[in-house]
Amino acid sequence: MRKLLLVSYFVPPRAGVATTRTKQLIARLAKHGWRVTAVTPRLDGACPDVLQTDFTDVRAMVKALLGMRERSAHQAMGTSPAQHGARRSLRQWVVDTGNAIVAYPDPAVGWIPHGRVAIRRLLATGTYDAVLSSAPPFSTNVMLGTLPLRVPWVADMRDLWTDTDAHDQPLRRFSDAMLERWSLRSAAAITTISPPMAESLRERHPRTPVHVIPNAFDASEWADVAFAVEKRCTLLYAGTFYAGRRDPRPLFTSVRSLLDDGSVMPSEISIDLYAPKDPWLTSLVQQYRLGEVVRVLGNLQRDDVMAAERRADRLLVVLWDGTGAEGTVTGKLFEYLGARRRILVSGGPSRCAIDDVLGKTRAGVRCRDETSLRREVLAAVQEHRRGAVRVVPLESVEGYEAGVMAARFAQLLEEVAPSRAAIRATTPSHV
Repeated sequence: MRKLLLVSYFVPPRAGVATTRTKQLIARLAKHGWRVTAVTPRLDGACPDVLQTDFTDVRAMVKALLGMRERSAHQAMGTSPAQHGARRSLRQWVVDTGNAIVAYPDPAVGWIPHGRVAIRRLLATGTYDAVLSSAPPFSTNVMLGTLPLRVPWVADMRDLWTDTDAHDQPLRRFSDAMLERWSLRSAAAITTISPPMAESLRERHPRTPVHVIPNAFDASEWADVAFAVEKRCTLLYAGTFYAGRRDPRPLFTSVRSLLDDGSVMPSEISIDLYAPKDPWLTSLVQQYRLGEVVRVLGNLQRDDVMAAERRADRLLVVLWDGTGAEGTVTGKLFEYLGARRRILVSGGPSRCAIDDVLGKTRAGVRCRDETSLRREVLAAVQEHRRGAVRVVPLESVEGYEAGVMAARFAQLLEEVAPSRAAIRATTPSHV
């Protein structure tokens, strides 16, 4: 059994969509001959094969020194970023700029000194064959870029570092681009989740091989989750709207028009949002007079959400337009593939990586205007009326199962860090 050092802020039992990919790799790579030891900032309780390091929360330290309460700027002002748009107040600008400077390149910067010590100690044993990192946070890449690893490093980039809407300031974009190139200069390979993201990374790192390995769902998690049907045609969204950056208004407009012209009755449809109960979202529901239809249920336990997903007629994904959006394939999409209910995607740019996944699986459609959204919602209601709620065939989505993803990572690891036996087998006998 070969040994892999996995360096990631997001490992189980830390919750969240970002943990899903590392959780699946830890569970599945052993089947391919790789035993994983994870390095992560401190967690609650002991975890097998996870080395926990100290972590310094630099932002909390600065806030404590300045006597500031530990709340986000938006909480402090009682508003959402969507309400401000580009017109940030002076106070907001000061807070955002201060956070960017203190916690550069991201809030995980306080992990770097502690993680460096732990990683150096582990690699000094000489028992590890490769390192796999998972970012963001991108401080993970900075940390590894400062170390003499002496074993091949595969840098998994779940998101882009610089080519995103987050870089609206030229100085920050330039600084991050330089830091990204420097940090990843010693990586043996880079992996990412979609072809558009891979194109961007190849342009930025032309000397480093870039591979596309999509996210995945774990079929075993769904084995005991039963299919069922709600009384109403149910459209379900699970996740966050990022304070309106993912915009539900086109969906609300389409549903409102169906209700207004009598094509659908309020008693026939339900939009269940497993999302934070933010004031801006509640206000939007009232604005569209959808109180009878839309339920904002908050963030519930994942088991409850998964059960609800298998009862839904359509599973909703909401995208945004912007820099880097072409490569966006939200992690929730793969959970939806596991649920095997039809997927309805709203918004996004004209070219989008999510279209490739939907095309290969035939698991749903993407609508970029209110007319097509109205048509798809009406189709879902009509199917529900006929008792014809559809289940996506398992064979359609098997290519995105966690076992397939782990096998692709294992193959890449063998390529960048071949075993001694593999080296002997490919070396001519006369050498």
